[in-house]
Amino acid sequence: MAVSSHLKIDLSEYDARIRTFIPHYQAMLAAAVDALKAAGRPVETVVDLGTGTGALAGLVAAELKRARLVGIDEDAGMLAMAVRRLPRRRARLVHGNFLKAALPRCDAVTASFALHHIEHPRTKRALYRRVQAALRPGGVMVSADCHPATNPALAATGRTLWRDHLATTYGRREAEAYLRAWAHEDFYMPLADELSLLRGAGLSPEVAWRRDAFAVIVATA
Repeated sequence: MAVSSHLKIDLSEYDARIRTFIPHYQAMLAAAVDALKAAGRPVETVVDLGTGTGALAGLVAAELKRARLVGIDEDAGMLAMAVRRLPRRRARLVHGNFLKAALPRCDAVTASFALHHIEHPRTKRALYRRVQAALRPGGVMVSADCHPATNPALAATGRTLWRDHLATTYGRREAEAYLRAWAHEDFYMPLADELSLLRGAGLSPEVAWRRDAFAVIVATA
């Protein structure tokens, strides 16, 4: 599904609206970049899964001046926006589904709010195995996404905080409508299950940042 249809917005609004949808959005992207910078090895090639408008890739490019970027996304409209954001000489954009597209040998794989679109754990596990195979030794995967707590009470608290964030812009009724709609279309894997999948794919994951229902995970090959 195209992002504009999924979120029911015009793509030109995306970069502004995503901050009204996702709490701590900018802090999360900054934490992802910091985790990448702390990888402990040179980062020359970064593959960004579901690159969208290039928000995370653009921050990576600004902080890692020598890194080459490969952005993969199946939404042509989003890629057209990413072209304007990313340094042309250091970025290559691929129009395709990152579950099927070839992953080049790289030092890092990044994703921000892309992996929750994967419905089945076995599909995500297969992707993580492909990521592990693409990463050079010591390379890292950094993902920022929604990962609720396993404990029902904590998960409910996280959902309430997300609703409250949405309500500051859209009101409580529309905030609830957004969360219900997204719950039918997105698949938010609990943090503990996500870490287990990464370990099963041969990666060593850690939580670099966590707030409410959201997390930045760093997994080392």
